Amino acid sequence: MAPSISTIRNYYTHQEYSVDFFGEELIVNVTRTPSVIRKWINNVHFFNRFTSHPLVVGLGVYWTLPGHYADPPPESYNRPADTLQLCVGTRCIIIQLSHCDHVPYALHNFLASYTHVGVWNSQDATKLEQCRHQLKIGKLLDIRRFVEGSRGSLRGCSFEEIFEECMGYRGVRLDPEVSTSDWSVYDLCEDQILQASIDVYVCFKLGVRARLWEV
Repeated sequence: MAPSISTIRNYYTHQEYSVDFFGEELIVNVTRTPSVIRKWINNVHFFNRFTSHPLVVGLGVYWTLPGHYADPPPESYNRPADTLQLCVGTRCIIIQLSHCDHVPYALHNFLASYTHVGVWNSQDATKLEQCRHQLKIGKLLDIRRFVEGSRGSLRGCSFEEIFEECMGYRGVRLDPEVSTSDWSVYDLCEDQILQASIDVYVCFKLGVRARLWEV
């Protein structure tokens, strides 16, 4: 059965979703509120305080292509990150950077610490630095460089191929239509939330499996 998403609660400060990922439940918060971001980070630290190794964090970034704007910016304009998604364990958060008045210092510190893992993420660090919050990542790795399949290196493979080779399930992919959708909207749709969550959860799982805190 393909992964699915359902709404748990809608709050003034954030929305909470449940993602069924092949029998595992991911809890996903979508927010633009600094206090919710801070609480999520505090919870990650609390629930992982007895972990036997330094934290590995799944990280992803989305931004909006110029075609979504009625008055497109110049071709030379580099669109900054609209969302930042993070995952540790089964706890995920999607931060709507383009709608945050500010972000807490705890987020800056969280990004500067630990090992952050994504996929096909060569632009992610730049996009985060270009956003008005000027976020910087201390250590960002691309999972493609560290995993292998039955035929060897997966460096040139798609997310779907990596997922099938390493986790044994078929049909999980990053839909290009969702990837290139408008991530600057005030209310993200469920397809966006589902894809952003799966992206970072898989990167987290594979990062731990590959012991990337040692890199």
